[in-house]
Amino acid sequence: MFEPGRVAVITGIGPGMGRSIALGFARGGVDVVLAARRAERLEAVAAEVLALGREPLVVPTDITDADACRRLVDAAVARFGGVDILVQNGHHEGDWRPVLAADPDVWRGIFEVNLFGALHLVQAAVPVMRTRGGGSIILVNSGAAVRTPATMGAYSTSKSALAALARTLAIEVGGWGIRVNGVFLGPVLGENLERLGAGAADAAGASLDEWLEAKATEMPLGLVPTPDQCAGTVLFLASELATVVTGQHVAVNGGQWLS
Repeated sequence: MFEPGRVAVITGIGPGMGRSIALGFARGGVDVVLAARRAERLEAVAAEVLALGREPLVVPTDITDADACRRLVDAAVARFGGVDILVQNGHHEGDWRPVLAADPDVWRGIFEVNLFGALHLVQAAVPVMRTRGGGSIILVNSGAAVRTPATMGAYSTSKSALAALARTLAIEVGGWGIRVNGVFLGPVLGENLERLGAGAADAAGASLDEWLEAKATEMPLGLVPTPDQCAGTVLFLASELATVVTGQHVAVNGGQWLS
């Protein structure tokens, strides 16, 4: 799937999608640069990458800081010689409040991560990709961008803006051989879904396992996907198998909704 010498920068490293994406690249022979704010999560995933025979670069990074994003890319260039793949996986849900009760400062904080974090990263990475003759950018997104749940106005709006950023950037950088795509994730097994499910299960007088089983019945495939299952689409979009795919968003959701 990947030519020798490829270098991938992955943000939002943690026990879910970030981990699965990073390990998928490592298994494919890609050098990985791991970025997140929490050092303990970075080190845990780095140890797993090492166990696969690759030596990752760990760069604690706050993507809301444009200078930090530039330092992240500079570190990748210094260690591996360039950047071929950027996966922006960091996100912030914020609080769940109706639009009419929204706190503008909370909205700004969500946009700082979900939109401006991505903007800082692509502004730092694209010039480096251009010198390499091209590259692939994947902005991990959410079904909230297209399904818009009530009380998630800030998150949904920020994710809709992120999708527009991906489409616009794809048009602007395609001539340099750089592809830009996204994935719209549905429910993914892991700590975020379990936190959400715990509250919903309590309200329904059910256990978390019962709530997850009910959630699976919403999917034509009859399951709630794991991070590993969802990461495969990200790896595909980053790979040489998708050389003419750009400006697209793939729904990775077990069929929960159709696009």
